Amino acid sequence: PIGVTMMQENNNTSPKLGWTLEELAKSLSVSVPFLRLEIKRGNLRAARLGRRVVILDAEVRRYLAEASDHAA
Repeated sequence: PIGVTMMQENNNTSPKLGWTLEELAKSLSVSVPFLRLEIKRGNLRAARLGRRVVILDAEVRRYLAEASDHAA
């Protein structure tokens, strides 16, 4: 059935490509203003898609890896 195929394709089988500020803040347990400050400081790179600010998943992984390096 078509409905089953659609559900399987959308059931997190493909990797997440980008995060909105709200999604990322919730996932990392930080605030959206903190993420905006990190973007402004140049620590986190973001792109604008229309009015939405999006951070690529690869950038999130780089940012977290760099943050863990500084913490050690």
